[in-house]
Amino acid sequence: MIDYTIIIPNVNEINSFEELIKALKLHSTFSIYKNSCKRKLQLIKYIPEQEDVATFLANFRSLCMEIRDHKEIITMLINSYSNYFFKGEFIKRVEGINSVDEIFKIFSEVVFDELKIIKFGSSIALKHVSTGKYLSSWNVNYPTGSKQRVVFAGEKLSNGNALWYATCTTTNRNYQNCTYDDRFYLTHKVTGKKLCMSINHKSPTTRHAEVSCRNEGDSLNWININPTNGYATYVKAKDVITLKYNDYIFRSHDFTFTIGNKTFQEVVAHEERIGGNDEFYSHKIYIIDWFRKIHEFKSQYGLEENVKFLV
Repeated sequence: MIDYTIIIPNVNEINSFEELIKALKLHSTFSIYKNSCKRKLQLIKYIPEQEDVATFLANFRSLCMEIRDHKEIITMLINSYSNYFFKGEFIKRVEGINSVDEIFKIFSEVVFDELKIIKFGSSIALKHVSTGKYLSSWNVNYPTGSKQRVVFAGEKLSNGNALWYATCTTTNRNYQNCTYDDRFYLTHKVTGKKLCMSINHKSPTTRHAEVSCRNEGDSLNWININPTNGYATYVKAKDVITLKYNDYIFRSHDFTFTIGNKTFQEVVAHEERIGGNDEFYSHKIYIIDWFRKIHEFKSQYGLEENVKFLV
């Protein structure tokens, strides 16, 4: 319905819908409408906590129907979301793209990829691929060796023993995303102790370097075993990784040890060459509370290699 205040010259000479649209666009109110839409686009912000990406893009697209310059649309989308990872990835992926439909699709894909990035300070679980158990600790000390908090690969994720969080060793960071260039401490959520290894103490069963949790942890590295999309900068939920400290790799296997009447699957550190079976197979993994308080995130991956953990 056309507002009665809009007067169209020579309206009786209009014989088609296309001619009516053309006449309406020549009216002064249409310029006011376009300028109003552009102003709204310049101010619009995507806030994930307040709306989903589909709703945001639908609203954004309704405001830019008359914009023909795809570069202008890209610029306004970049300015709409204040996120370090998003800006870098979106700019990279839309290079050379002039299809508006494809630009909106890339926007949604980058936003979804950002959800999968591991954040410093948020809880994660590391699932050992070949045995299907989770890197864990508990309020029990080794009776021998360092006599520090025990580290093992456990069956359950729900009891809190398998929850950890990473903190970057560099304090002058201006963003929270974990990258493969970072060194970090891995802290056990329940006990507050940090993951570490000791070359001075032997593991209970296989006599490799002992892995434990204590107040002062080791500065670790993430190593991406199978980047899902070429060279990976950020640590994501779909990445298969190893944990490394200097020349030592963290490993679990089917060997067990007992403390009292409880049996634990051993976790150790070693300097041996990583090799053997590097084929992949599907596993479910869980990331706990790592974005917008999402409490469980499932994906499937695969790997056959004792030293490798899923993030």
